[in-house]
Amino acid sequence: MRHTPIGSYIKKQKSMKKSLLLSIALMLVSFGLFAQTIIKGKVVDGVTGETLPGASVILKGTKFAVLTSLDGSFTLKINENGQGTLAISYIGFITKEVSVSKAGGTENLGTIELASNSQSMSEVVISAGLAIDRKTPVAVSTIRAADIEARAGNNEFPELLKRTPSTYVTKGSGGFGDSRINVRGFDTKNTAVMVNGVPVNDMEGGTVYWSNWAGLSDVANSIQVQRGLGASKLSTGSVGGTINIVTKPTEIEKGGSFKQVLGNDGYFKNVLSYSTGKMANGLAFSFLGSRTVGNGYIDGTEFEGWNYFLAAGYQINDKHTLTFSATGAPQWHHQNSNTTPYQSYYGNPLNKGVTPRGEKYNANWGTLGGEEYNMSKNYYHKPVINLNHYWKLNDKTNINSVVYASFGRGGGTGANGGIGTRNVYTLPRTADSLIRYDDIRKYNAGGVVTDFASGVAKAPEATGPYAGQYVNASGTSTGITRRSSVNSHNWFGAIVNLTHKLTDNFTLSGGLDWRYYKGLHYRSVDDLLGASAYRDTNNDFENPSFAVTDEDHLDYDYNGYVNQIGGYVSAEYSDDIIDAFVSGTLNNTGYSRETMFFNGSNGTQKSKTYNYGAYSTKGGINVKVTENHNFFGNAGYFTRAPFYDTVFPNRNGATRAVENSTSSNEKILGFELGYGLRTAFVNASLNVYRTEWNDRSYRRAITLPDATPGSANINGINALHKGIELEVSARPTSNLELTAMVSVGDWKYKNDVNATSYNDDGTILAETKLYLKDVKIGDAAQTTANFGASYQVVKGLRIRADYFMADDLYASFLPENRSTAPAAGEPNRQAWKLPSYQLLDGGLSYNFKLQGLSTTISLGVDNILNKSYISEAYTDVLYNTSVFNATTNPLGNGPYDFVIPGTKNASGTRNNVSIGFGRTWNAGLSIKF
Repeated sequence: MRHTPIGSYIKKQKSMKKSLLLSIALMLVSFGLFAQTIIKGKVVDGVTGETLPGASVILKGTKFAVLTSLDGSFTLKINENGQGTLAISYIGFITKEVSVSKAGGTENLGTIELASNSQSMSEVVISAGLAIDRKTPVAVSTIRAADIEARAGNNEFPELLKRTPSTYVTKGSGGFGDSRINVRGFDTKNTAVMVNGVPVNDMEGGTVYWSNWAGLSDVANSIQVQRGLGASKLSTGSVGGTINIVTKPTEIEKGGSFKQVLGNDGYFKNVLSYSTGKMANGLAFSFLGSRTVGNGYIDGTEFEGWNYFLAAGYQINDKHTLTFSATGAPQWHHQNSNTTPYQSYYGNPLNKGVTPRGEKYNANWGTLGGEEYNMSKNYYHKPVINLNHYWKLNDKTNINSVVYASFGRGGGTGANGGIGTRNVYTLPRTADSLIRYDDIRKYNAGGVVTDFASGVAKAPEATGPYAGQYVNASGTSTGITRRSSVNSHNWFGAIVNLTHKLTDNFTLSGGLDWRYYKGLHYRSVDDLLGASAYRDTNNDFENPSFAVTDEDHLDYDYNGYVNQIGGYVSAEYSDDIIDAFVSGTLNNTGYSRETMFFNGSNGTQKSKTYNYGAYSTKGGINVKVTENHNFFGNAGYFTRAPFYDTVFPNRNGATRAVENSTSSNEKILGFELGYGLRTAFVNASLNVYRTEWNDRSYRRAITLPDATPGSANINGINALHKGIELEVSARPTSNLELTAMVSVGDWKYKNDVNATSYNDDGTILAETKLYLKDVKIGDAAQTTANFGASYQVVKGLRIRADYFMADDLYASFLPENRSTAPAAGEPNRQAWKLPSYQLLDGGLSYNFKLQGLSTTISLGVDNILNKSYISEAYTDVLYNTSVFNATTNPLGNGPYDFVIPGTKNASGTRNNVSIGFGRTWNAGLSIKF
């Protein structure tokens, strides 16, 4: 018998033990791998089908959590038995809970739809004509509730859009709500603005005054900018695009929130909201209210604004749902002038008599009785009431209807009259260049002001014991008042949309769009400034000698009427690869005016109605080449009625209702091509566009060389807007998101035109050629870019930064001022090109639980580097001309020019400009309950 040595035996036992331990370890690892559960899915908007990047996916009661990728997908690894409940949430959407029960392996939950707004929201999306990503063939950018909440702060609503392609946003002259926005070189007169599919552009001039909508950032659930032809289902087209704001719904989760925001220059805002959620009886209610006050960044621009939003929803049954909403933002704010030259802010080294007053300078303000007083004050309240009915006839047919009304009341103030030969702006000022309103009041009341009117007291009017006002028979002004230009309105409308699904692929739609508008326009006395009454012997008003109360109308008094009706039809095809549509519209717009001052008395005259029939046709196709790539194209042609002010350009109707019967429809032709890339890590959109705007016509009220009123009629202006747009977002890691936007435009006039001038009775006086061909269109930067980053440092704490650039910004100018012919063989003189500028913005937010309540604190800083820049120029004065006299104009309009740093073809420092805001900040606290 052979025996194994003891040493070998011990060695063998150790080897077996190691093998056993290794086997056990491998079994444990295998068991661990088997026990690990991998959960996958994709989170989308349950209404539009759009993916929701950045949605939170968390296993309740654990620390296992992940954010969805750019394509909405997620992969969550759970080292447990795989059982539990996932909570999936996204700001502006109702949190959804999904059970998981698979132990080990991979569980694919497929597509998970989050309900943003329940049933009625789906109908809002359809009736409002919202575009759907990778489906609707238009260029579109969507800003969701999360971004709105993060960036609102003390910014105004338009500023939420400045990071989207071909969108140029400024703070205008700097007053509360005076921001401006252009899309592809078109201002809001030519860009449709809608709230839940209801148009809000003024029906006479197309303008949107953002001070009337100061609360939109509080109530908006999403904002969609459709550039170009767009997908809105209205009978009238817009040239630049469509901005559609979808408000928070009544069916959102039960609960409320309180938010407080502090900011620079005394900014203070409180917001309170509450929603009942959908109750057992089918009813739901929501309320939001806010108050905002501040001193304003620009000197003398104090403001106060309120905002309210009321909504109610009632699901009658499976077929009928009613929703009601009312919103408004009553406000008043002091304004800055847009007629202040560059050198009044920064001085002029060639004109030593000009004293720089800094970028916050405001020529309109001073103090009265120790309180801030401004000759320019805007006040308005524009409540809008909507009633929607959503009717599901059957599984294939839906009818969505809305009736709405708006009753706007308010206007803006300005100066009337003067003292001697000076107006309120050229009177002697304080050492700080403020208007001496206390001395004006003293003079108006009959007192002596040493340096006003040679130190002579205002004598009472011979016709009565009044300190009279304005221009007397000798042409000398005898007092200054603040007058109010009232622009109120009564507006009613209805929109009906019918959608019928012919097959699984074909859908037919049709609808009617009706609007009626009555504008009430007149002037009245706002503040007599110490005088007993207002007297104006050169104008007709209800009391020809004196106007004592604000009920007396002066200067002008008329009602404008607009009646518009139209309809549309569209056909859509959709399958897994192709989405296509064609549509057409017909509409008629009727304008008339009722003049309340007629033939030198209080008689009235109503003009005939001028009707403008118009139509449109457009179509587009989107092709999903693969799951990641799609291409689209669209084209359209439409005609549009001229604006009311083109047909009735002159407010002075003392002799007759001045009409412009030669105005005609404008013609717009647009083309667009686009490419989209959608992956888990990168989203990109590339668009090229070409828009021709032909036969633009307008008529302006002017003062003729003999100082009598007249009009300038300009027809046949053609313009071409073309460009390229790129928008990219990337998420290299779950905590880091990068964004980029670049847009390059080429916008200019195509032709020279003739202007015809008329006197007030319609007699043609002269024909003048205007030199516009190849001149760049001003008012907006033609090249813009933005690069942004957002990073989650730890759970709940996120920082962000944006670097914005603007270039190819040209001065705005009136075509009628382009009457100087170029030298022989030379092109038309180009508009003044402003210096380019770059801005760095940043912010942070921290979300945490406070006594079980979701709490967010935030900080935002805009223009971190405190860069000084010109955001707009309102004139294009020829270089080195001496048409001003510094000795008589304390605003500093001197006879010398120098090249402003950064400009290439300087027009000099006398151009009226708006200076962009320097560094501003805001801090906020929000609590949800």
